[in-house]
Amino acid sequence: MGRSIGGGYDPGAASACGPSSRSELFGADVNDLPRRRGSMDEAGRQSYYESYWDRSYASNQRSWSTEQDHRRREGLQAGYGFFAAFAFLSFFLSMWMLFGLYGNQHLEMGMFYARVVKANSIFVKEVKINFKEKGPVAYMFLNRPELGPSVSDKKIVEDIVVDPRWHKRFTYWLNSGSYLEVSCSLKASGTGTDSLIVAIVKGEDGFQDWKGDPSNPSLALRWKRVHEKGVLSLKVEEDDDYCIVFGNLNNRKITFSFMLDLRYVLYSKDNSDFVCSSQLTDVCEFPVALGQSTYVLLTSPVVDMQGVKIWYTKLSYIPRWITYIFFWGLVAVGLLFTRAFELRHVRSQVPLSQEHAPTVPEDASHYPAQASAYSLLQADETNSEKASVHENRHCTICLDAPKDSFFDPCGHRCTCYSCGMRIRGDSNRCPICRQTIRTVRRIYDA
Repeated sequence: MGRSIGGGYDPGAASACGPSSRSELFGADVNDLPRRRGSMDEAGRQSYYESYWDRSYASNQRSWSTEQDHRRREGLQAGYGFFAAFAFLSFFLSMWMLFGLYGNQHLEMGMFYARVVKANSIFVKEVKINFKEKGPVAYMFLNRPELGPSVSDKKIVEDIVVDPRWHKRFTYWLNSGSYLEVSCSLKASGTGTDSLIVAIVKGEDGFQDWKGDPSNPSLALRWKRVHEKGVLSLKVEEDDDYCIVFGNLNNRKITFSFMLDLRYVLYSKDNSDFVCSSQLTDVCEFPVALGQSTYVLLTSPVVDMQGVKIWYTKLSYIPRWITYIFFWGLVAVGLLFTRAFELRHVRSQVPLSQEHAPTVPEDASHYPAQASAYSLLQADETNSEKASVHENRHCTICLDAPKDSFFDPCGHRCTCYSCGMRIRGDSNRCPICRQTIRTVRRIYDA
């Protein structure tokens, strides 16, 4: 609620309108002003009306020009916003390529490990492999290697203890066509109501999903609740890590044993273009030629080597920085070009030329009912020497009716409404600027 300012009424104080005075306008006494009663009223009012028509026409032109400029400005802002969003998306994609898709990877290679990695020559300049133990061998191919024969392996693990509300996980890298089967048996408990959840999930993401809700079968490739004995099997369709997880949802510990039957499908090592063994060096570097795909095959031994069953390896991709610099440069040029075009458009805007200039000062009243006698006198004295202006208020075609219309979109006001409609029907072009007429709008203040 706004602040209200008021005061007490003093009967003895003089006021503009009080019981002891007559009502009159604040300001100069109109009776004291020199007036020409014969010509002031009519000539002054005519001058005022004509200036009011001119201001109405100028207002029409300014309104149309403002609307057009607003539309252009919105279009430029939309274009700049699009490039800004595209720049943000490009930056996010670049970071994902550098630290996600082609980021450093730490691999745990078990026996019968055979994994193919592909390097895109546009974004990767070199593939680098660091071996921490002796045994693994890396092969480079220009074409993707083919799958070779399968190798079978069986493992028996006994007396595994799982704490309440906990799990055990075993991860294996399996190629397409591989097969695994797990047989699980629980040791007898005193209650006989204990159960064990056995599931097969794909990759780290699949394991995290299963971990959030172990009792949901839809979150695993294979899922089974085992009370005494149970069997799960899976045929692999895609190269990836596959996890065998055992979940204990009971309030007491569970002891179980399982047998794992694995049939590995390995990649063929024939026709390799380059071989690098960890027996000879700890670091293998494979250059990637631009425009040519490169495949690297990582393999582990198929027998125990001095008791080592897991080999730790670091896989790194050296980025091709020229690609990222070129891509970021294109985005920066697009942003600068859009911004420069917007600034150029703003600087190039100039006021439209007017057909008529105002015939009264800008501080004059805009409405006849609010015009004081003093302002009418000023308008009469200012325009008394410009009688030719009165002739310009008539239509330039018929020279009879007033200019009570203007052309849209150019905004020129030079004819009456009837002549304007006739021009639109004949040539449909403004007689001043020759612009196509969209419509003729009538001015009702004429």
